[in-house]
Amino acid sequence: MSQKNDPRQELVDCIRMLEKADIIDHNGHVSIRYGDNLLINNGSAVKGLMTQDDLVEIDMDGHVVSGKGKPPLEFHIHTEIYRARPDVQAVAHTHPKWSTFLTMVGKPYKHVYAQGVLLGDMPVMNTPMSVNTKPMGERLAQTLGKRPAVLLKSHGVTIVGSNMIECFALAAYVEENCYRQYMAEQLGEPYEFSEDEKKACYEKLWSTSLFQKTWDHYRSKVTG
Repeated sequence: MSQKNDPRQELVDCIRMLEKADIIDHNGHVSIRYGDNLLINNGSAVKGLMTQDDLVEIDMDGHVVSGKGKPPLEFHIHTEIYRARPDVQAVAHTHPKWSTFLTMVGKPYKHVYAQGVLLGDMPVMNTPMSVNTKPMGERLAQTLGKRPAVLLKSHGVTIVGSNMIECFALAAYVEENCYRQYMAEQLGEPYEFSEDEKKACYEKLWSTSLFQKTWDHYRSKVTG
């Protein structure tokens, strides 16, 4: 089960799970609100070996409040989303394969997987460049809007959640949907869920207990 009363360990677990699932790479980063500040992995952290010592607390301008090391260069993704979205408590910026393949060739995200429906119609930030300045962070937050995720062309995905568990589950769903879409397209045109089917999926699957189930499934792979 997740460490619900320990946001630091919850963040460490999330990053290790994303690395184990091949959703995050050596340059990805995840954060969680921490009072008026945020916790994020430092820029040199080895994701598969993450511990709480690899976390830094930063303020909304990126200044280190506590912890060792420096935040990732793209900390602006996190600070600008938190500024724009008071409802968001966790942010993940991942560099996964399958969703990035789609944006590299301009293929739209299709709803081919029930849980993938929860991401809605994801916008694409039409640049592969690093989000390492405040204006770029603002641009990303604007592209995201009120949605749960945004694709970055030839770069990766940014996912948000009302808590760490929700954020993780949605990150896993994005990549599973894109994997299934990519593989199906090698055979033909994949079936896309109808509007009625998407509505039913959203009503049934946007669920705290099902997000927890997803979290526990992946967590068993790094603690078993």
